[in-house]
Amino acid sequence: MLIVPTASAASALAARGFVVDPGGWRVMSEARFVERASAELDETMRQVIPYVVLRHHGRIFTYARNRAGNEARLHDLRSVGVGGHVNPGDLPEGLGRLASEPRDVLAAAARRELAEELVGLPVETPLEWLGFIFDDEAAVSRVHFGVVFGANVDPADVRLSEEGRMVDGRFVPIAELVGAPIDQYEGWSRLVIGHLAAGTR
Repeated sequence: MLIVPTASAASALAARGFVVDPGGWRVMSEARFVERASAELDETMRQVIPYVVLRHHGRIFTYARNRAGNEARLHDLRSVGVGGHVNPGDLPEGLGRLASEPRDVLAAAARRELAEELVGLPVETPLEWLGFIFDDEAAVSRVHFGVVFGANVDPADVRLSEEGRMVDGRFVPIAELVGAPIDQYEGWSRLVIGHLAAGTR
């Protein structure tokens, strides 16, 4: 999986949490691939996770993670982001292009993840970069680095795959997400919800 050094990400970004700072792209020049086992508990590195928020007229797609997912620390929590790890197959031309065109490369990896998790969404759905997530609040956050994209979609095109890792998918008004119990959503989703809600005020 693709990782970046935690110290470099910290230096590149102006804040913690959800950060709209293009400086975060610079850290991709230091990205490399490692085995997942070595990255899960090593807080000196952050696993790069493209994280896509699906939107439709003030509503956001949300789903629950069940226990079939690989990340046990997120089981039974709801999410507003569809995403996953970046693998060597996402970079057939090697890491050089990631350093020079990080946004395009990670958007392509995000589309691959969308195709795996959802059925019906057009392959070339435009993705808009929204920001980065660099959070230290929870153990799972301290080993991940989020690259957040947004996509405006037709809800009729969004259906969960039958892999079983994601259930109860639906579009929910942002105001309803803001009022949801704090322990219902994963930490990254709470950060995204707060950012999107601030933009609607």
